[in-house]
Amino acid sequence: MAASFQGFRSLIENSPDAISLIDTQGEILYGSASTTRIFGYRPEELLGLNCIDLIHPDDRGHSTRALREVLAKPPGPLKWDARVRHKDGNYSWVESTVSNLLEELEVQAIVMQQRDINARKAAEVKRQQQAEELARSNLRLEEFAYLAAHDLQEPLRMISSYTELLVRRTEMDGNARQIAEFIVDGAARMSALVYDLLCFASTGRREQPRCVDLQQSVAEALENLAPAIQASDAVVTVDRLPVVLGHKNHLVRLFQNLLSNALKYRSERPIEIHVTAEGLGQDWLISVKDNGRGIATENHSLIFMPFTRLANRDFHGSGLGLALSKRIVEELGGAIWVESELGEGSTFFFTVAAVSEERILVPMTSHGTVM
Repeated sequence: MAASFQGFRSLIENSPDAISLIDTQGEILYGSASTTRIFGYRPEELLGLNCIDLIHPDDRGHSTRALREVLAKPPGPLKWDARVRHKDGNYSWVESTVSNLLEELEVQAIVMQQRDINARKAAEVKRQQQAEELARSNLRLEEFAYLAAHDLQEPLRMISSYTELLVRRTEMDGNARQIAEFIVDGAARMSALVYDLLCFASTGRREQPRCVDLQQSVAEALENLAPAIQASDAVVTVDRLPVVLGHKNHLVRLFQNLLSNALKYRSERPIEIHVTAEGLGQDWLISVKDNGRGIATENHSLIFMPFTRLANRDFHGSGLGLALSKRIVEELGGAIWVESELGEGSTFFFTVAAVSEERILVPMTSHGTVM
């Protein structure tokens, strides 16, 4: 056997990777000089050993299957990671690349190239630990935000209620009444901000997705926005929407945010809003299109950041609406984006997982104040 791979030996003797030749049973026929650096064994100490016996018991199953696959589908190569026993008894992570060269006259063996990946595995473990710690920190932060927002609601209601009661029961001049109105208005704005923070914090709480009829979700959002729709004389049309996997309250909130933005950032034209759905692989692509003032291209990504408001302060809001919308969609494994130009209106798109393979909907668009 030594003479048969003499020419091949010259190509691998100086390789930084440990290179071994094994037979169909896994017996080691040859080991390169680098096996000493990586495993501690001198090449001659490996001869006659079975390579599977050197692999960590927990990794032997998939390593054996990989070798069988290499034998069944020559020439390969096939690559996998496993822990291999060092001469001192410790195990090292090794990346093995195996090729079936049994039919090559110069080799007539299975070639196994192995390299030390302990540093890479250590980095992967560290990244995983950092990711887990970040997730725990985010959870603690979300819980704090939820509790803080929840506990702030009652004091704000008391400030607003007692100020209004004070106005009714006390004789005040014009200036005093105006100050009281400022207090009530400020409390109302703060209450709205706290409510948005409460929604933002609670969205991250893990719940099992359920079947949700988006038609009903939009209907509830429109009902919540009915006074604003009527006051602005907006025309909202909704095509037939699908049943998806999600959380009903969150999806109602998502539509309410997108529709509210369309009503708020209107142009001088009569408001027209259109909601549609289109099959997209295993998802649905939902769009909410308006003919409002539009968004400059350079601001498309900024609008989804928390507390970001591009418009002037004449428009009330917390700056959390689109950030919350983004979080809702991404928690469900989807994506959300906008296509818009200044003066040309905006179309917000988001994807959400479908319940079944069915992708055909019959349009049920109605033109009027609200569909």
